[in-house]
Amino acid sequence: MFEKVLFPTDFSERAEIMLDCIAGIPQVRDVILLHVIKETTYPMGAQVVDTLAKETAEKTLDEAQRYLTSHNPDIRVTLETTIAPDIAEGILTSAEKSGADLIVISARGQSVKMGVLLGSVPSTVLCRISNTNVLIMRHKIIETLTGKTYEKFCPLLFSRILCPIDFSRFSEHATALAGTMQGVGELILLHVVEEAGPSSDARESVQAAKAWIDAVRDSLAAQDIPCRAIVTTGDPAGEIVRTAEEQDVSVIWISSFGKGCLHDFLLGSTVQDVAMNSTRPVVVIRSRE
Repeated sequence: MFEKVLFPTDFSERAEIMLDCIAGIPQVRDVILLHVIKETTYPMGAQVVDTLAKETAEKTLDEAQRYLTSHNPDIRVTLETTIAPDIAEGILTSAEKSGADLIVISARGQSVKMGVLLGSVPSTVLCRISNTNVLIMRHKIIETLTGKTYEKFCPLLFSRILCPIDFSRFSEHATALAGTMQGVGELILLHVVEEAGPSSDARESVQAAKAWIDAVRDSLAAQDIPCRAIVTTGDPAGEIVRTAEEQDVSVIWISSFGKGCLHDFLLGSTVQDVAMNSTRPVVVIRSRE
């Protein structure tokens, strides 16, 4: 499914480490190494500054290409340097033009404030309307990508997938896609019932959810996809993050409903909260409908 991956790099140490992970993601055939230079706004000499920055970036990208192909010679690597007034928009434009299946981005940018898990650039990439799926890698994982950590979150990234599901066609479509990934060891289906009204109503909602999610589980199991179903109550984003830790998943796989965060407040806020607070990688599946 993710044969063509776009990797925006800022040449930071985290970005260099992520090259190892990208080389180990199953099914990847093409990697676009992208560096977006923020367009200068100096009244004079802006073109000279931008040209020098582009030349420097191209040399560094060459080094990254050699490193990546040395780890996986079967990957075809394309280098791209672009100048844009907005870095996130430059990433999304490149992804659309190249037909990338997935944008892989670190959760923390160079300018992120201490204590904030999702930097401004990945947050903007996530929230703007786009057809390209996004994989947000956690900074804590990136900093320790060796040994068992590397094995779990790179070549075995899809070994235990948590799929939040709300029974919409969007989330069911995303869950079906998760089952097609190479290297899937187990799907964990999660539905969160938001508590509201009398306790008797909540119990009925939980029971109905269990019946529905068990049907989805059985359908996947019939396709020889190992899966489990969990129903919890509470705040959706908080329960998704908590369950991911409790079940020690390798990745959270969640549908975006094909809208940006400002266009669908309820879903957008859940996806954004999960991306902000999860310590696990998060794949956001875009709907093309």
